[in-house]
Amino acid sequence: MGKLLIVLFSSPIQFQNTDTVYEFAKAAIMEGHKVSIFCDIDSIYGLTAGQILPEQTTPAKKLAELIDKGAYILACRESARLRGIDLKKESFKGVKESSLAELAQLIENSNRVVAFGF
Repeated sequence: MGKLLIVLFSSPIQFQNTDTVYEFAKAAIMEGHKVSIFCDIDSIYGLTAGQILPEQTTPAKKLAELIDKGAYILACRESARLRGIDLKKESFKGVKESSLAELAQLIENSNRVVAFGF
């Protein structure tokens, strides 16, 4: 099947894009596609383990669920640094630190690229 890259820019709190990405990625995975999600700018806030609450369905919990379903979630190292987030200490299991250089490679190697921003 195909390779889908989703680039997420917006905050998980102020916008519904994370929920849309979740539904879109879940459907693509169910159809057999390989899904990568690159989180940049304010979407980084949705990757912290502290945002996963046991009794609530949060954007972070949904993204973590996508990892369990086979999605590959990458976080821009520089965006995290600029927001005071240490990805190695604060992100939930399965999030991979990445860079814009790797994003360029992902774009080159994907069949389709979809971006969700502000």
